[in-house]
Formats: sequence, structure tokens, C-alpha cells
Amino acid sequence: MKTNIEAVARNKAIVRAHYDGAERGNISEFAKSLHPDLVVFAPNYLPWGGSHHGAERFLQVILPQAANALDFGRFGYERFTAEDDHVVVLIRVGVAGSNAMIRISEHWDLKDEKVLSLWVAYYEPKALMDQLESPGGLNSRRMTDQKEG
Repeated sequence: MKTNIEAVARNKAIVRAHYDGAERGNISEFAKSLHPDLVVFAPNYLPWGGSHHGAERFLQVILPQAANALDFGRFGYERFTAEDDHVVVLIRVGVAGSNAMIRISEHWDLKDEKVLSLWVAYYEPKALMDQLESPGGLNSRRMTDQKEG
């Protein structure tokens, strides 16, 4: 099966817009690329973890919590690859309130220039968990309605 080079380039650009916006603290342009029925999967041990449905939930609940815990001022790409409608990005990002850095692997599925799903894995998240569990940390302010079936 031959990979569509134009589709791969377009999908990588859509995903890159997410990270560019995160670095600037503005995701309004990227929001236009989310399918309304977006599904996001994150590890259950995180305050924003679990299976979440809907672009609005992603934008208004998940991203703000992640943005409070992660310092995108200290951000970089380890790997950025794509094949057809699947994009995989390995990033390194700072843990807010500390000098620590963590790696996150994000797996994006797109169709017709819209993000349909995002699966996220955190590598060695101890520094992040320590910050979340500290007094006044994000876990102590966890939203009770964040998880969906």
C-alpha cells in the first residue's frame, strides 16, 4: 500500500499546530481541526486520565488540567512520524513547578483533516505524579466530573 505523501504532510501539520499552540498558550487555531466526536485516552492515574469523548471536553477540561501540570515553555520533539492518517509524536516537556522533564508519546488518528482520536502514554511519570500529589497540587483540586465511561 502506497502512503499518500500529501495526506501525511497535511496530518503532520495539523498535529504540529497543537504543539505550536501549546507553546504559545493558544490552541484556538488547532481547535478547528478537532472532530466533534473526538475520543481521548490518557492514563487513569492522571487527574485528566481515562477515556473522554467530545472536542469540547478535550478543550475545556483535559487541556487546561494538562497545561497546569506541564510546562510547554520547556518543550521539544524526540520523534515526529506519520503514516497515512496516523501520526505518532514523542515529546519531552517540563513538569510545572519543578526542573523535571518527562517524555510523552501521543498517537493521533485523523480523517478528512479532523482529529478523531488521541491516545497518550507518559514515560516515567514520577516527577509529574510527585508534583500532582504535592500539597495544593492538581490532584487536590481534581474536578469531580472529569471522567466519562
